[in-house]
Amino acid sequence: MKKLILILLIFSTTLAAQTIVGNFKISDSEIIWQKIYEEDLPLESQDIELRAKGLPVMTTTIWLSNIAGAKMKIDKKDGKTRVTIIDIYSVSNTQMDFGVVKENIKPSYADEIYYKRKKRVFSRLFMRKDNKLINVIIEKAIDKLLPKEEQDDW
Repeated sequence: MKKLILILLIFSTTLAAQTIVGNFKISDSEIIWQKIYEEDLPLESQDIELRAKGLPVMTTTIWLSNIAGAKMKIDKKDGKTRVTIIDIYSVSNTQMDFGVVKENIKPSYADEIYYKRKKRVFSRLFMRKDNKLINVIIEKAIDKLLPKEEQDDW
């Protein structure tokens, strides 16, 4: 009986670890990024632009190198700010351009690439590397939205 309980405990811990990685978690079959800041940040809910700059070229997936944007939701309570990033998407740069009108522009969402629906866990690639890279991209995008302190040393 003790062995059975130990096996169930290990299995449930492993499964939970594969549905939460750093600031990412799976919620209703969707990958979201969420972080609570211990201060009242001057941010509003909005669409944000995500750009993959400075990533390792040869080891970065095409999806990640073409990351384009997401929706940011802001919740405030007791002087804290919860930032939730949903609908993280990438747009292929191999789209066709016919003059001014671009065709074949269909975003590809993170959960289509990094979420294993049958097992309800993150993909191995996401767990191993891409979550860290996407986290850096999201945090840089949030930092750009925050007001910069004026520098007096000019």
